[in-house]
Amino acid sequence: MEPFVASGDIAIRHMRDDDEDYLLLSRWLSDERVLEFYEGRDNPHDLAKVRQKYGPRARGQGNPVPCMLVYRGTPVGYMQYYPVEGSGAGQLGIEYTKGIYGVDLFIGLPELWDKGIGSAALSALVGYLFDDMGALRIVIDPHVSNVRAIRCYEKCGFNTIGLLPGRELHEGEYRDCRLMAISREDLVGAN
Repeated sequence: MEPFVASGDIAIRHMRDDDEDYLLLSRWLSDERVLEFYEGRDNPHDLAKVRQKYGPRARGQGNPVPCMLVYRGTPVGYMQYYPVEGSGAGQLGIEYTKGIYGVDLFIGLPELWDKGIGSAALSALVGYLFDDMGALRIVIDPHVSNVRAIRCYEKCGFNTIGLLPGRELHEGEYRDCRLMAISREDLVGAN
């Protein structure tokens, strides 16, 4: 499957409904270092769980749109995007307006953390959502304790616009998340 975004060493392609992509996700989502920040160390994903959760998404059955982050020709992480609609907007504490997208991502290989790959990939996805999908605003909601992710998102132009108390059940407790956003105007103003 061809990437729909390519920028330097980074490419983003849609996740395939096949064992190769499911095996990659199950490997990443069973690594405690990844799970500390995404899904939780008490929630590892074996192959069956990955197929159950991500299979419908990979087949285009609803949202979010699942994607694989490819670095120098090798899949190294997962990204997803989705229009924020109805109750989803309410859960984020924002009034729904057409053109708001949410994104999530992780790099599944910890040895590639802190190398700028996440920032480059997120910037590429942001550009795609603004230019090709007509997004007006993009939001992301990292745990307040995920300093690495917050730094990455700020580097890409996201600003904190609120706090979401008890937003996500993670490792047996409800965790606070930051609500961060970037608008088309923010991006144009930065250039």
